[in-house]
Amino acid sequence: MNDFDFFKISGANDKLRGVVVFVHPGLIADPLGKRNQVGVISEADIALDNIYVDFRDKTGLFSTDALFTFLSADQIQNNLASLVHDKTSNEFMALRRVELLVRYGDVTEKIKAMQTARDNPAIQHLCVEILKNQLSRDFSNQYGR
Repeated sequence: MNDFDFFKISGANDKLRGVVVFVHPGLIADPLGKRNQVGVISEADIALDNIYVDFRDKTGLFSTDALFTFLSADQIQNNLASLVHDKTSNEFMALRRVELLVRYGDVTEKIKAMQTARDNPAIQHLCVEILKNQLSRDFSNQYGR
């Protein structure tokens, strides 16, 4: 790895600190028992694929493919259009709540938004994605690879 790559990854590590995630419900190896739980990234080493997530009672170590994170608030808002035919549906109301909390909320409210996404599997594809996929896309977009 050259020095430029180190700084790109280092900046991404810092950018992840404070990001709200939830642990993949289908995670096979889960020694802490945090499957499907919401937490906040406290430390990240993308080069080693080590993501440390704080929960209320402990900190866990996960890989980027074991964690869901939010799509951007703009993407979530655009995805609301697919549910606009029934603004009274539970899915529409849950996704709207997620979008508002992600856009305007602090960490506590983003945790509530992630809990809403976790508890409503029908909207997950409209508001969350695997962290590994997001990082891959962000690196490609930012650095033209």
